[in-house]
Formats: sequence, structure tokens, C-alpha cells
Amino acid sequence: MMLKTLAVAVALGASFFLGAVLARVAPSGSDAETSPPIPAAAQRIWFPPIGDFVDKGPLDEASLDALLESLEAALTHEETLADFETEADLHLWSFIRRLALPEVAEDQQKRIKTYLDELIERHPDHEAMIRRTATLLDSYADPSPAKRPPSFSGRLMLLGEVDEFDNDGQPFEDRQVDLLVERLDALLSLPEVVGDFANESSLGFWRFGNRLQMGRVTPDQTKRIVRYLDELTEKHPEAQEELAKHRFLVRHLIPGNVAPNIAGTDTDGVDFQLEDYRGKIVALVFSGQWCGPCRVEYPYQRAMLDIYDEEDVVILGVNSDAELETIRRAKIDEELSYRTWWDGHSQPDADVVAAEGPIATEWSVQGWPTIYVIDGEGVIRHVNKRGGGLIAAVDELLNEKRMAEYEARMEAEVEEAEEQEDADEAEDAEGPAAVKIRKISGDTF
Repeated sequence: MMLKTLAVAVALGASFFLGAVLARVAPSGSDAETSPPIPAAAQRIWFPPIGDFVDKGPLDEASLDALLESLEAALTHEETLADFETEADLHLWSFIRRLALPEVAEDQQKRIKTYLDELIERHPDHEAMIRRTATLLDSYADPSPAKRPPSFSGRLMLLGEVDEFDNDGQPFEDRQVDLLVERLDALLSLPEVVGDFANESSLGFWRFGNRLQMGRVTPDQTKRIVRYLDELTEKHPEAQEELAKHRFLVRHLIPGNVAPNIAGTDTDGVDFQLEDYRGKIVALVFSGQWCGPCRVEYPYQRAMLDIYDEEDVVILGVNSDAELETIRRAKIDEELSYRTWWDGHSQPDADVVAAEGPIATEWSVQGWPTIYVIDGEGVIRHVNKRGGGLIAAVDELLNEKRMAEYEARMEAEVEEAEEQEDADEAEDAEGPAAVKIRKISGDTF
């Protein structure tokens, strides 16, 4: 999954690189009823506030001393020693993310690596985990160009894996929605998140919405979720704009809702709208030539163009390349003849990636590619089906459409037959003579 900003991408990349899931995630499957335990390392702030390291220029020795003292205290705490792999990994991540903002001098890096080497001597069974931190230090020694730290909350899979809530577009049970809200609330209540809510909540909300898009949310469930988001807005007015985006997603971008209209110009400059394709099954693909996973989908898209050439099925694209010519050339080279909105026009200073265009922003796109499957009534039915799964989802809706058309045709034929039968019965009741007289009268007058 290619993420919207490089800062978030780096944070997630580090998360996956470090490997260990810090929370003991509940068993996979929709029967999971409890939230995973929260590591002690996440239950309070063990280090100087993250804000102390924003826009500070070079890291001063006093700040480094304070960081190392905090790290040593955290790593020698009894709660850490009770589960060193889990707890220490998160403490080391908290330490490293504070070094992502200031500039760390070479002698300071050597000092930190010496400390980590000594830590390995004390905990040789956890050498691999500690060395991963040393590797991250090399990546984060230079100050972050985005002036924001890598995500802390992203390291905690409190919202579970996607498969745990994959309802394949079918309605969620109330307990599933309640569990998701409970887990989100637990994540947003962590001290590190509360202290930097606007930045730290973003990934949690994205995962929350991602899980919801795996199923269908009822109107009552939607009201409950929106009420929770309203309460969060009162508690965190600084995040009002961000929360409004997630409120829009819950109300409009979950399966079962009519998709918001999209209006703009295609790559040839011709105006068109999503609503122009009402009556057809639409695969709406947010993509970009810069995105490797997006390009992996191209063979399946070519197959769809061939398979559904004479069907009421279309692919529509929303492109996030910085240059219009990039997508124009890709459509020719990759034989992707479907219509595409170029969403990069609003970011003239973008170099390669223009992932914050107006369409992607309204649709809360954080991962690339994002794919919506929309039925003939304009209703979102599936989100993020890929490869063969996308073709299977379209086939399902196409068969559903054919069956509905067949049933409508059969119903019309039955009604026509019943009307003819009623007419025949009426004619029989009148008798041959009366029918003949009525016909003659009709001819006369």
C-alpha cells in the first residue's frame, strides 16, 4: 500500500520493518470480542514531550542526555523486563521517533550506537530487535523534511488486522461496530496520541475507516459512530477538519451508501461525471504510475476491458501523477483505454506524486491503489478488491444485474399473460353472440 505522504510512508515502513506486533492481537475472525492488551510502554509518556524536538535544529547535548536517561529508566523498569521483546521494542521506537526531528550529529550517533551495543550485551536474546533500532537510527539521523515525527500509534495494531473485520461487503453486527469503536477510543486515549492528537490520530482513523469499508454499516450504526466522532470533536477542536473527513467517510464511503459524484475532465480535457455512468457497474480506481502496487493491477484491468467489452461494466480512474503527460503516456503504453480524471492539477509544485488532489481528498484516499466497486444504482458495494478479487466482485454484481433483469422480464410476461387470461375469461362469459354484436356495434359507431 502506497501512502499519501512520504512521512507516513516512512513511519509505516519502519513499523513493518521492525516486524513485531506490539499488541497481542485478539484471534482473527469476527468472533473476537475483546481488545488486545495495551503494552505498558504505551500507557504513559516515558520520554520528554515530542514537541520539545520540533523545529529545534541540531540536537543539543542536554536533550540527548535527557533522552538516554529516559530510555535507560524505561528499559530497566520491571514492566519492561517482564516482557522485554514487546515493551523494549516500543520504548526504542519512542526514542528513535524523537530523533527524527532534530539533526543528530555524528558523534551523537556514535554515542547512541555505543549504548545500543551495551544493551545487546545485557540482553543477548533480543539482539535482532535492538539491531533493528540501530538501523533505524541511520535512517532518522537527518531531520524530517515534513517536520513531523513518525507515528507512535501506527506501531500498535489495536484495531486488529483487516481480515478480522472482513465482511465482504455484508452488514456488520452491532458487536463488531462496538468493538471497532472501543479499540479506536483506546488508541486515541493513549498519552502519546493525546499529546499530539492532530498528527497521531490520523493513522488510527484511517485504519478504522479501512475496517468499516470491509462491510456494510446500518443507518443506526452510522448514527452511533457519527455521535462518537462528534464527541471527539468537542474534546479535540484542533482536529475538527480531520474529524470532518472521517465523518464524511462513515456517512458516504462505506458499502451500502450512494457514492458521491465526481465531476471533472478526463486526460483529453473532456468534462465527465461519475453519475454519467449510472446504470453500469463501475470499478473506480485511484491510482498513479508512481505507485508500484497500482501498476500490478494493470494486467487485471486490461483483462476486464476485454472480458466486459460488451457488458454494462466500466473502469474509471482517478490519477495522482504530478504530470498529466505521465498518465497519458502510461495509458498508451499499458493499453489502458478507460477514462481517467487527472487529480494532480491542484498541486503544481509536486515533483512525482500529487496524491492530495481534490477528488482523492474528498474520498479520504490514504492508500494507493484504492478501488471502489459501484453497482448500477450508484451504490458502493465493495472497497479495495484487487486482482482476481476485483473481477470476481464485478462478476457477482453483473450476475445480480442479469438476474434482476430476468426477474423483471418474467414478471412482465406473467402480468401480460394474466391480463390476456382475464380478457379471455371475460370474452367467454359474454358468450359468442354478445361478442359478435359488440364487434358489429363497434364497427358501426
